[in-house]
Amino acid sequence: MGSNPRIEEPYDLSPVRTVMLGVDFQQGFGDGAWEHTPDAAAAVSNFREAAASWRRAGGRVIMCREIYYPSDYPGPDGAPIADVVKHHPLMSGRENAEFYPDLVEPEDLVMRKTGFSAVAAGDLLDILAEHGWDTVVMGGLTTPICVGTTSDDLSMAGVKVVILADACASQAFDGFSAQDAHAFALARFRYQFGQTLTTNEFRRFADRLAAAKRS
Repeated sequence: MGSNPRIEEPYDLSPVRTVMLGVDFQQGFGDGAWEHTPDAAAAVSNFREAAASWRRAGGRVIMCREIYYPSDYPGPDGAPIADVVKHHPLMSGRENAEFYPDLVEPEDLVMRKTGFSAVAAGDLLDILAEHGWDTVVMGGLTTPICVGTTSDDLSMAGVKVVILADACASQAFDGFSAQDAHAFALARFRYQFGQTLTTNEFRRFADRLAAAKRS
C-alpha cells in the first residue's frame, strides 16, 4: 500500500442491501461524562438526523450498546456480586448505559454487545446475514475504540463499511486531543478498511431515495 490510500468506487447504498448502525450512543460518553467525549453531542445530533433521513428512504437502523446485567456477574453462590452491580459504569439501569434521547425508533433493531466490537462481542454478523445486508453505514462513540473495532471486524468479515465522519467522536488520549484522535482513527480506517461520508452527503443521498419513493 505504501502511502496510497484505499481507492475504490463508492459502495451501493441501496436500502435492500445496506443498514445503518449506531454504536454506543450512550449517555456515559459525552462532554464531562463517565468517558469524557467532548464532541459527542454533535455526533449524536448528526446521527439522529441521518437516521431519520434513512428511515424515510425505507432503510433500517440497528442501534447497538454495551450494557451489562446483574446476572452477568454471578458469585460463588450464584447470586450477582453486589459490589460489581453497584459500581459497574455500564450496568443496566444506570444512566451511563442508556441511549441518548430520540435516537431509537420502534422499528429499529436493538442489539447488545459485551465488549468493544459489535462483531467480536455481539451477534452483528448474524443480524446482517439474517436480513441480507452486506453494507453498513455507521456512526458512534467512540471513533477509535468501539467504532474502530466494529468497523475493522466488519471489513475483515467481507462487509462493506461506510463511517459517517461527523457522526462519531473520540475521547482524548495521552498527548492527543479528542479531535486529533478522531481524525487519525478515520484516516486509518480510510487507508485500509472502508469509506467515509459526511452526514450531509449521506442525507442528500437518502433524501433523493425518499423523493423517488414518493414520485
